[in-house]
Amino acid sequence: MNLFVLVVLCCLTVASVAAQQPAPAFEVASIKRNIDPKPMTSGTLQNTPKGEIRLVWIPARLLVLRAYPVDAGAEVIGLPSWATSERYDVTVRGNPDAPPEEVRQMWRTLLADRMKLAAHYEPREVRGYKLVVARADGKLGPELKPSTLDCPAPDPTEPAPRPPQAAMDALRPGAVMTADTERLLMSQCRILMSTANTTYAGAVTMQQLVTALRFGGITEPIEDQTGLEGLYSFKLTFARQTLSLQPTVNDAPSIFVAVQEQLGLKLERTTMQSQAVVVDHIERPTEN
Repeated sequence: MNLFVLVVLCCLTVASVAAQQPAPAFEVASIKRNIDPKPMTSGTLQNTPKGEIRLVWIPARLLVLRAYPVDAGAEVIGLPSWATSERYDVTVRGNPDAPPEEVRQMWRTLLADRMKLAAHYEPREVRGYKLVVARADGKLGPELKPSTLDCPAPDPTEPAPRPPQAAMDALRPGAVMTADTERLLMSQCRILMSTANTTYAGAVTMQQLVTALRFGGITEPIEDQTGLEGLYSFKLTFARQTLSLQPTVNDAPSIFVAVQEQLGLKLERTTMQSQAVVVDHIERPTEN
């Protein structure tokens, strides 16, 4: 009997200690409202110190997705209108070696403290698309080929490499696209580069290609069912349905036509299981 009591007490002590451990949190965190017009640079800034994340001119909706990530195109339910219309600048710094799950917990801790965020996941059946090879013989389109670049395996502990300045200059408004410039844009590993209505990629996965398709105005989830593995190069021109600081080509084809004619792939309607994020409560962030 005494041994049993001792074991139970030990278990309760371990559980009590675990319950008292604080949730993972960022060492430094700043959230500030940004009321300026759209800047030239927005989104996640690259080449920041290791362990630091800087977000510029983003809606609170994207902060929620840092804490409760879902597949692209999945729903976020229950957000107030300001969470998509108002913009914020956010800088956080934490353990540079933290695994992704711990970083998600850090975001949840921050948003629960500063925005009183409470949310949960719910399974939903949603309409979306599956990306498949269009031809029965498996032949790909003229603008999609297995990559010939020798790309090193990505290092998850390091930030993604930044494209060379010459490639960035080629994407600026008014820049003239030449054959040499196109070769430069398609010589980068695991990077999508877009100008006007054309996206270039020298060596990307099919999942990265799916990311590029979203600029065609597709908001529903897209599942890669091509069966194509490894890295591919492609050049894809289509009518963009997104805000852009660059002029667009008026007679560019829709994303559906472009994918089939240029890449030899096809977007087919389907239904799929998805995880939606349901926001139970959220408030505007408190001042720093």
